[in-house]
Amino acid sequence: MVLPIYAPKPWWEHKAKSIKEDCNGCGSELDLSGKLVPDTLYGLNIRDNCCCPHDYGYKYGETWMDKIFTDVMFLHNMTATILNAGINSKWYSKDKILMVPRLLRATKYFIAVVRYGEKSFVEGKEISEQNEITFKGEFR
Repeated sequence: MVLPIYAPKPWWEHKAKSIKEDCNGCGSELDLSGKLVPDTLYGLNIRDNCCCPHDYGYKYGETWMDKIFTDVMFLHNMTATILNAGINSKWYSKDKILMVPRLLRATKYFIAVVRYGEKSFVEGKEISEQNEITFKGEFR
């Protein structure tokens, strides 16, 4: 069983373009975190399936609910990526052994975006006070 990744529909429709134009990877371009936060969790690359959809949500989100939704989507995608790497691995493989440390690191990434992501989310736009998620997504 493989856990799917969740992202906004426009992300899936233009994934290659979005990765190239809308994504800076893990960490923010607005401060040092963009240079200090790795795109990997103990060797597992999370850039394209986790950080890039999160960047997309921050760039195009219009409401505070969009930010919350995008942050939770980020946590789901990191968890799915970690579990997918370890599910079919042998008990002694790196991906199986590192599952718990990776999940703990993913939790730290999630807490960081919830706590410190507001500046990146609001950059260059006015946030609507509507209490709704403006974009819908799908699992793939």
